[in-house]
Amino acid sequence: MNGAREYAELIPTGQYGRLYCTSGVHARGKTFRIQVLPKDEEAISNGPGNLCWNKDAVVVYGVIGGQLGWTEYYGWLHHGKWEEDFESLLLVKERDRIMRINRREEIEVHKELREIARIEALLSNY
Repeated sequence: MNGAREYAELIPTGQYGRLYCTSGVHARGKTFRIQVLPKDEEAISNGPGNLCWNKDAVVVYGVIGGQLGWTEYYGWLHHGKWEEDFESLLLVKERDRIMRINRREEIEVHKELREIARIEALLSNY
């Protein structure tokens, strides 16, 4: 859904400091919500795709408009310091994603080079 897909694909459901991020999916697309937890409180998980059960947690990012399950779009419900913390989390997750992609590409290049060397070695001994 608009404003959820990118985050849901990058950040798995879980606690990140005082933020609890919930990545989910329904028939029309990805969903994503953020809750702020009380200080020094661990999230009580309610399973993948579900908000945590902490009674004093506040949803700060979620559906801000549209028809739920159909045309919903996401954004900040409350603004504050947690937005900066979330931006920092996004930067770390994006860096990690890029590093994984680069590592996979590096492995593929080495695999191709080994195959070229194997073929050249075999053919040079003909």
